[in-house]
Amino acid sequence: MQNKFLNHITHLEAENSTSSESHWLLITGIIVGSLIGIAGLVFGYFKYRQYRVYQEYSQRPENGIPKEKIGFAQRNKFRFWKLYENKDEPNDDLVKQQQKENYYGQYIELTFLCKPGDTLTIRGDKPVARDAISYFEIEIEDNPRNCDIIIGFCSSKEFQKQFSLGRSQTSVGFHSQTGQVYWRSNLHQDHKFQAVYGETIGIGIRQKDGRVWLSYNGKFLNPPPASEGKSKEDMEKEKQKEEADSEIDIDLNNKNKEIEETRKALILSMGQNLELYPAISVNGRCKINLNVGGMQFRMNQKELKQGLLH
Repeated sequence: MQNKFLNHITHLEAENSTSSESHWLLITGIIVGSLIGIAGLVFGYFKYRQYRVYQEYSQRPENGIPKEKIGFAQRNKFRFWKLYENKDEPNDDLVKQQQKENYYGQYIELTFLCKPGDTLTIRGDKPVARDAISYFEIEIEDNPRNCDIIIGFCSSKEFQKQFSLGRSQTSVGFHSQTGQVYWRSNLHQDHKFQAVYGETIGIGIRQKDGRVWLSYNGKFLNPPPASEGKSKEDMEKEKQKEEADSEIDIDLNNKNKEIEETRKALILSMGQNLELYPAISVNGRCKINLNVGGMQFRMNQKELKQGLLH
């Protein structure tokens, strides 16, 4: 009788133990499932944000210059890009490039495979034209580690040194992470923005006078003076209109305009006879779309009387 009672107690303890284990397994499953669900929601939210940013800032047909109005020389000027990695011979192991085409035209997809913190620079195979303005844009397609993407121009001599763009005598660099522009390791302009997925930055240069142009999502950050590209007759008409419409001191007004325009202008003295190459520096893994004129630019020229591209 006593043995039967002990067996019954043992059986009840075993049932309670099994029930307790099942209970804890159920709780563990609920917790793990909840964590997976939360992680999925967070991941989906960030993907949705990326999608919205891309839809807002990616290339649109109504922005910028139609590709039909871009000269043949501009479309083919930067056709061939090579990674020199600060050496004489190109190296294609750390960057993959593929020419692609969409509804708006052709562009080059560049995938950088360098380690975080390592500076990697790619430049055009041929220099820009000295007697014209050269301009190109990049659109950020993937930048998971938020690395700094620098676009600009450099000489072949300075390119072979261990410097990123803007840190040498004859190179200028426009930073996607901060909106800053560096030349000779000095900060020359600070536009205080951070370009993210789907956004576009661009840079152009007119070598004969050293004027550098910057754009962010199609908007000029340092527009040319209002008088640039206008004839003397047009300027005289505008002056007469101002005199007729206002009694404000015209000389003082013009002086204030000149101060404001000079503040926005970015003029770098790198030499008229120097061969400058379009270049891109990165310090981590990323993927960008390079537009050198094969498709319309985001850069908007509606406010300009004379185009930058010749």
